Amino acid sequence: MSDIRERLLAAFELEHKDHLAAIREALRAVEADPGHSPDLAEIHRRAHSLKGAARAVDLPDVEVLSHRLEAVFLAVQRGTVPFDTAVCAVVRRALDAIEDVVAWATRGGNPVETADVLADLARLGGEAGGPEPVRRQPRPETPPERRPAQRPPAEDAPSLVRIRASGLERLFTTAAGLLPEIENQSALVEQLHELRGEWRALERSWRAVRPRVGQTDETAARMMSFERRFRALGAALDSAHRAHDRHLWSLRRWSGGLQEEVRQLRMLPAETQFSGLGRMIRELSRTQGKEVEVDVRGLETEADRIVLQRLKDPILHIARNAVSHGVETPRERVVAGKRAAATVRFETSVVGSRLILRLEDDGRGLNAEAIARRAVERGLLSEEEAASAPPDRLLNLIFEPGFSTADTTTELAGRGMGLAIARQEVARLQGTLTVTERPGGGTVVTIAVPLSLLSQRLVFIAVEDDILALPSADVARMLRVPAEELFTDLATPTIRLDEEDVPVASLAGLLGYDPAPPDGARKLALAVVRAGGRRLALLVEDLLGTRDGVVAAADEVGIDPARFLGTVLLDDGSPALVLNAAGLTPQAGHALPPLARAEETPKRRAHILVVDDSITTRTLEKSILEAHGYRVTLCVDGREAVERLAEGGDVDLIISDVEMPRMDGFALLQAVKGNPLTSDLPVILVTSRASDEDRERGLDLGADAYIVKTRFDQNELLAGIRRLL
Repeated sequence: MSDIRERLLAAFELEHKDHLAAIREALRAVEADPGHSPDLAEIHRRAHSLKGAARAVDLPDVEVLSHRLEAVFLAVQRGTVPFDTAVCAVVRRALDAIEDVVAWATRGGNPVETADVLADLARLGGEAGGPEPVRRQPRPETPPERRPAQRPPAEDAPSLVRIRASGLERLFTTAAGLLPEIENQSALVEQLHELRGEWRALERSWRAVRPRVGQTDETAARMMSFERRFRALGAALDSAHRAHDRHLWSLRRWSGGLQEEVRQLRMLPAETQFSGLGRMIRELSRTQGKEVEVDVRGLETEADRIVLQRLKDPILHIARNAVSHGVETPRERVVAGKRAAATVRFETSVVGSRLILRLEDDGRGLNAEAIARRAVERGLLSEEEAASAPPDRLLNLIFEPGFSTADTTTELAGRGMGLAIARQEVARLQGTLTVTERPGGGTVVTIAVPLSLLSQRLVFIAVEDDILALPSADVARMLRVPAEELFTDLATPTIRLDEEDVPVASLAGLLGYDPAPPDGARKLALAVVRAGGRRLALLVEDLLGTRDGVVAAADEVGIDPARFLGTVLLDDGSPALVLNAAGLTPQAGHALPPLARAEETPKRRAHILVVDDSITTRTLEKSILEAHGYRVTLCVDGREAVERLAEGGDVDLIISDVEMPRMDGFALLQAVKGNPLTSDLPVILVTSRASDEDRERGLDLGADAYIVKTRFDQNELLAGIRRLL
């Protein structure tokens, strides 16, 4: 019987939402236009159907509420009760109560108090009738675990099994690891193609030489044997090439299917995490003496399970902020000329490969004066800067840890950590969180994250000697234009795109490189990115193409999440940095770095020698350092580094591993510090050796800094480099 009830509740959970949505739509139409005449027969039918469905699943509280809603709609139809905003407010409270009761019945939590709304419905409907709730044993606080809003399984539906989340994650990791391997196979195809070309060239040369070779019987026999072996080799090469093509096609087909199946396994509707959001907001508003109507939409949108789970806490905090800081009391709203009840709307949607979560309220909005005042008090801005700061810059301050405009600290707000933590969590998901003012008053918070962490489409670009990547969801256009199409006589270089003047910035300049001067005789490669509602055309060396890749998050590899989302493996196994488009777009009031002019002499960049036997570590450190304006030379061990120093040059600092073949880091350190020509050269050891003995040995030998890889912090490394240089 419990299984049957679970199925009925699953079906009812879908049905009641359909009825509530239809009635709420009618209420919105009446509130927007008091002269509007809704289809009263239809909404009465909805209430009646809801009552019958509640009776079938044994939810007497919902049955009573639905019955009294019927009475109200009948009274409106008879003309004894006007369908005005006051009646709409009571009906809306009844709908919220029904939603809360169903949530309590299916997911547990605190029981719902319905006495007040029942009394208001009885007053409007002219009756207190209807079935009384049957007194029975209370339901458990935590109901049996199941997937919310699950449709009752059909007779021929496939059977379901439970699997451990850890097993699913291992499957995900395995599937993700296939991507770079398949790309490596593509490189092998190119090598086979080149070999075939070389073989054919050799065959043509042989045919040209053979007639000129004097032939004896013995020579002819040897040549025939050679030709047979030569042709057999060519046939084997052709066969291997064709076989590899077939295997690669099959590998791509099956791995693509595996990727999609794993992605689907991880996809769940947003309702699994946010179904209780409406009830939480209503309960919070009641405890603060506020009236809030909650409009939740798009919960059927599916996204990666891990993404949804990690977004739950940020959304809950943002919702609490909206009620605590944004929504006014009914009295304050009426005085301001607003409806007594505020509206908080939450919506999820998918745009391209991005999951978009949007929470807005029609409250008082952000207090720019209070933000500026608190920024001055905390020393974040001077009084002059606060007075002239544009709105975008002030809004960005609310994400500073510990920043709050609240005068008192309560259990719900005032500490100023919630938004900082929310943005940090979104950044870990390789997404963005923005706050804007709502037209007409209020605040809009928008979160955009990848729909799935399994893989995402990336655009690869070349900057100086590096290959970098941008999420394709952030790239609006890629184009090549003649240099003369740039308007460079303005304060900020711009280009005209789609009837809009888009600012142009050198990506090398934004990343701290010395940007190369534009060459008027060539075409410029531009990647137009969109972040925070703005477009910016990034000037790059070259546009290399797009492909899917698995991005290792920034916090996993110790790089700055404000500028980089993480790293992705290239075909040769080396990592490339994935740029955060939001971190590249300058905030309002911040000047773009100018494009270099041909007559300018670029200043010298500090030269750093990176010594490590791991190609991944070498490439990652090189990317980090070059992104901050340093010139980098790589060495695979200490002996190569000593040879490089012996050649002379302008090395300013050495970053070295300790455990390396031929000559380790300690021996390199001794060689550098023992040579009068290099003894003053700063050396930083970056190693996995964390013992006090190793640290003391390195420092005794003259290391200027000792950083343990397991606690690697790029900011610590960069700060040490700046200090030593």
